[in-house]
Amino acid sequence: MAITRRKLIGAMARLGGAGAAYETLVAWDFLRPPQAKAARLALPEDSGRGRTVAILGAGVAGLCAAYELDRAGYDCVILEAAQRLGGRSLTLRRGDRFAEMAGPTQECRFDDGLWLNAGPGRIPHHHGQVIDYCRQFGVALQPFIFVSRSNLVHSGDIGNGKTMPLRRALYDLQGHVAELLAKCTARGDLDLPVTGTDVEKLRDMLATFGDLTKVDAAGKTYSYRNKSGRAGYEIPPGLADQPGKPLSPLALDEILRSNVWNDYVFRDAEYYWQASLLEPVGGMDNFVKAFARQPLRRQGGTIENVIRYGARAMAIEVSSQEVTIVYQEGAATRTLTADFCVSTIPVPIFKDLKTNLPPAYMQAARKLPVQAAGKVGWQADRFWETKDQIFGGISWTTDVITQVWYPSSGFLAPKGVLTGAYMYGAAADEFNAKPIVERLAIAREQGDKLHPGYANWVEHGLAIGWNNMEFARFGWADEGDEGFAAPAQMLSRPQGRFHMAGDQLTYWSGWQEGAIISAFAAVKAIDRQVNPTATRRG
Repeated sequence: MAITRRKLIGAMARLGGAGAAYETLVAWDFLRPPQAKAARLALPEDSGRGRTVAILGAGVAGLCAAYELDRAGYDCVILEAAQRLGGRSLTLRRGDRFAEMAGPTQECRFDDGLWLNAGPGRIPHHHGQVIDYCRQFGVALQPFIFVSRSNLVHSGDIGNGKTMPLRRALYDLQGHVAELLAKCTARGDLDLPVTGTDVEKLRDMLATFGDLTKVDAAGKTYSYRNKSGRAGYEIPPGLADQPGKPLSPLALDEILRSNVWNDYVFRDAEYYWQASLLEPVGGMDNFVKAFARQPLRRQGGTIENVIRYGARAMAIEVSSQEVTIVYQEGAATRTLTADFCVSTIPVPIFKDLKTNLPPAYMQAARKLPVQAAGKVGWQADRFWETKDQIFGGISWTTDVITQVWYPSSGFLAPKGVLTGAYMYGAAADEFNAKPIVERLAIAREQGDKLHPGYANWVEHGLAIGWNNMEFARFGWADEGDEGFAAPAQMLSRPQGRFHMAGDQLTYWSGWQEGAIISAFAAVKAIDRQVNPTATRRG
């Protein structure tokens, strides 16, 4: 008896996660991968002529809604509580200042030309809407290097802690698992009626997959020894008399105890982070700035000209004829009336607004599960390039900082910017509750476990906890929580002339793609109300 496809898929899933199993099913033609296609809105230019829309929030969803509504003939006003556009899409450069609630003002002191994406930092290849807008608006993109085999993984779960190159953890684990599977095929006691050359091909594949070495003349017994050196070298190859000495494999039980297999070494197999990933050249905020500079077709000027900064919504009243927003602008209380309203206000803020929306709707806002998120950024000499031959990618640790991102551009320059911590959920709640000085101290100390001497090289640290930011109060909605679907679906339903948008209502929460598809939904819903008998595309 040989191994079944079902058993092999199960083994691939355990080794490489859902992504590995998915790709195997695709290869066998059981599944066909979906294509990421940008579905542009197709509303006539005069669709909303004479109608007005108040948009609450100048983040990605609000800017996208304004852009598309303007193209369809609607007149828009954007009320933005902060003094800048972009929402959680925040890029920090020299001279930028920000403050968490009840926290000190932090000023970015990076060298000119350096920047930190304090919010979203990457665009997956399948985010077709974001990429399509970048194409339309001329936003230059460059590769975001998500993983390099020279990145590091640190585990505090074995001994006094162990740091190793990602390639060693990944390929040693892959080799051990392939060896176990090869032994299974040799035993012939699995539940599959596949014989002959299929078994031989399976063994050949496992030998290549796991870098296995034949240990008997018959070629049926294999052992993992890192013979090719892909897990790394104790002595690298050199001249003709220096073939190199591969590292001895880590023991399987040591890798399993390290816990680095639990997310870290397989992260790039997840759909969200599969190559290629992209980023705007010069900072993520170049994407939202591109929306802001688009010319208005009806009102004159650009979308930037219809944003009222420092305008904080305090109350919303919806009637059968209009929507009235009461907002604070400086010391003044003002009122704005429009035919429709699109709110992109984060639910942790929206839930406490005074509204006449149905109680069940406001209760849904209070029930939507959300997560905290936090980052630390540093400027530093590019020690990761000179000392560790790391050019981009992410190193991982079981410590609270979780990740260290290396810049994907500016290679060989004197300095660069590290994302020196990125965590979310309960870990971010705990981390972000600490004073900024303490957060930076923790990030230095834990970064030193990945790179000895780290604390001496990093400078000009910044810490941002998104649940501490006055106009955010969260990192994103937790779409993985079983309590997400019902309130998100309720909040997605138009309430007369009131519509909600934002990535918080999608299964792309925390991603700009989610903000855009939610804006599309709100724009189309408004157009259906204005033109109920029209047939639309997109």
